[in-house]
Amino acid sequence: MLVAAVVLIACLSVFNLVLTLAVARRSPGTATFDNEPPANSLPDGSPLPEFNAHTHADGPISREDLRGEAIVGFFSTTCQPCREQAPEFARVVRDIPGGREQVLAFVKGGGAAEAELVGLLSPVARVVTEPAGHAGASAAFGIVRWPSYLNVDAEGRITDRGQVSELAVPTPSPAQ
Repeated sequence: MLVAAVVLIACLSVFNLVLTLAVARRSPGTATFDNEPPANSLPDGSPLPEFNAHTHADGPISREDLRGEAIVGFFSTTCQPCREQAPEFARVVRDIPGGREQVLAFVKGGGAAEAELVGLLSPVARVVTEPAGHAGASAAFGIVRWPSYLNVDAEGRITDRGQVSELAVPTPSPAQ
């Protein structure tokens, strides 16, 4: 009798496990295991959001201050890929037409890592620093992935986003 009860419980447990796995497999809301972070919330074609911030060395800045094609980068001091990609970002945007006036970099965090990022980015971009844990102006851009990069067209619309190596840096027009 005890053996029959143990066998019955074991069979029910296996059946329950099979049903649970079948339901989990078919459920559309199941989590994936690819460690892919959520996407930033502003899609390509969106206008640059309204924002007001204070740059590290150049004073106030807002949406209206970015005229023409521009690039916006978002970095965090607690993000290892941010610190690794910042030198490449600085190299890529170094020769953008219009110079650093067409490049905006947000640095979230503090301490020595912030000072290092600001020192690296300031020669090639207007830099906005924001304290960690504070929504700040970067929140207006819907940024949830760090680092993030946005290309902005002449009409002030986001045209692309992606890795620093994929940035579409505008080139000067040939003289006519």
